[in-house]
Amino acid sequence: MVSPILPPGLVYHPADIKAYEVGLAGHNGDPVPAYVARPSAEGQYPGLILVHGVHGYEEHMKDVARRFAALGYAAIVPALYSRNEFLAVVEEEDLSQAAGWLTARPHAQANGDLLAGQNFLESSSFVNGRIGLVGFCSGGRVALMFACNTQRLAAFVNFYSNGVFQPTEANPVTAGEMVGGLCCPMLGLFGADDTNPSPADVERLRQELQNHGKTFETASFKNAGHAFFSDTRASYRPEASYMAWGRCLEWLSRYLKD
Repeated sequence: MVSPILPPGLVYHPADIKAYEVGLAGHNGDPVPAYVARPSAEGQYPGLILVHGVHGYEEHMKDVARRFAALGYAAIVPALYSRNEFLAVVEEEDLSQAAGWLTARPHAQANGDLLAGQNFLESSSFVNGRIGLVGFCSGGRVALMFACNTQRLAAFVNFYSNGVFQPTEANPVTAGEMVGGLCCPMLGLFGADDTNPSPADVERLRQELQNHGKTFETASFKNAGHAFFSDTRASYRPEASYMAWGRCLEWLSRYLKD
């Protein structure tokens, strides 16, 4: 059943934003499509790199980019599955294939593709030099890894990063083991009913961040499980979504806006 409550940030005037695709030179120079959404008014705005989860370069992520653009951010969404001639999960049978590619993707490849997005924003005349990072689900894990292996990011919002302490054959060193290199303040937003990350996983991440003296905050929302922000999925929880959206915007404004 579709919720009668509109998702947070969904209402805006289309004339207030510009949205279009660009091509990036990702890891090893590979072509990577990316979606850009920014305010239509002339000026310079904070940049945001949005990192999609297992569902890929989907319309929901593009819509989230437009919501940020309407509030004064220049957002970019790199398509991290593009080498597989696959951009997004459309049918349910696509999901297992996407999950396999995600597991096999080396950190270095994702890092290179996200760095291309960061370079695009840094070289754009409509960006004010401050750049933030927002990742969702497995994209939260990938974003955490990126934030621990790059510089010049001013803020990071992590929506329920899963698998943070789960090594794979492609990536034996986990994102959770990299937090000593975290380059910017992190806000973590989690569902109290989630099982990956579980409350124990969240507490372990908190301890790692604290042990390394990082600037961070976390919030866990009641009656919310994994992917509670995704209004295109059955996991969507409007109340938690609105609260998390508010916390996200406050965090980004604190570090990216004057």
